[in-house]
Amino acid sequence: MINFNILKKIKRVREEDKRNFKKGIRSDRNEKVENWPSNIFQKIFSKISNHEFTAYYNTSELLSLESKIAKYYRIKIQNFIINHGGDGVIKEFLLTNYKNKMRVLINSNNYGMYKVYFKGLNIKYDEIPYIFDKKNKNLFQLDKKYLKKYIRNSDVFFYTNPNVVSNSDISFKDLSNLCKKYPKKLFFIDESYIGFGQKTFLKLIRNNKNIYIMRSITKTFGLASARVGFLIAHHESIKPYKALQTPYPVSLFSGKCLEYFIVNKRIVNNYNSNVSKGREFFCNELKKKNYLVNNGKGLSILIYFKSKKSLATQFKKLEKNYIYTKMVKVNSNHFLRVTCSPVKTMKKIIKFF
Repeated sequence: MINFNILKKIKRVREEDKRNFKKGIRSDRNEKVENWPSNIFQKIFSKISNHEFTAYYNTSELLSLESKIAKYYRIKIQNFIINHGGDGVIKEFLLTNYKNKMRVLINSNNYGMYKVYFKGLNIKYDEIPYIFDKKNKNLFQLDKKYLKKYIRNSDVFFYTNPNVVSNSDISFKDLSNLCKKYPKKLFFIDESYIGFGQKTFLKLIRNNKNIYIMRSITKTFGLASARVGFLIAHHESIKPYKALQTPYPVSLFSGKCLEYFIVNKRIVNNYNSNVSKGREFFCNELKKKNYLVNNGKGLSILIYFKSKKSLATQFKKLEKNYIYTKMVKVNSNHFLRVTCSPVKTMKKIIKFF
């Protein structure tokens, strides 16, 4: 099962955070760029009594939280479990469904930890490449021929909706048909970035027992450090996860933060809407300056550069002005990844292009 020899060879490097938070714009980490107003967290934590810091929280509190989550996502309590972030969801899903000689299929340019888990568990994987096309308004298109060929021999299909490289290349109808065509295969849909304009596949859990949707509050709620994620599926499919769920899946503090933002969902909706507007503004302004940009529906966008040198020049120019971005490579092409925020902040960034 777990290959300890492979685990010993995996090198995990934790980078020192050298960003200037007082002056800088942190558009490099796929996280909320601006801080939430401090009074929000003062309100949340002022309601926690002293004994709650030292005692386990009551089961009734978890049930109350689950009820609010179910209402927020318009599902039933029987349809999901809470876990410690998206990472917790991914690991638990893999461990629950693990089998000898397991093989999975995943779209490329995905969250880096997927490969770490696959390698650590000795799971073989195939990556569906994205075809780069300057004439395509999204710049990239999922290689459907590769998908069609390799899904036949896969036990699980992991797909991000949306991916930072592209929007959904698979329609609701396409995924529904795949679920029905391959009833013994599992479909794991990562919807961590779903709040910024992309359509969800959530309704598919009603009639398909082989599809699982992952959500988290890292991106959509702008609460990366809270570490809360959800696995959502048909009530029959979620039963094994419910049985193995720990009695305290998230901390009291994370639960209280989540509860506040769910109850005050207007805050989250406004944040998502403002980021989407900022992203659209930024893309349009870049196009006016003749940059090639992928029209993503997530939190970040990719800006194409003809050479590594021109990309590095732009990166350093931004960094010099305390605007932090990330240089990425897709296939053999060079891109600058910029995490988006409301229009006011994106206006500050566009000045340096």
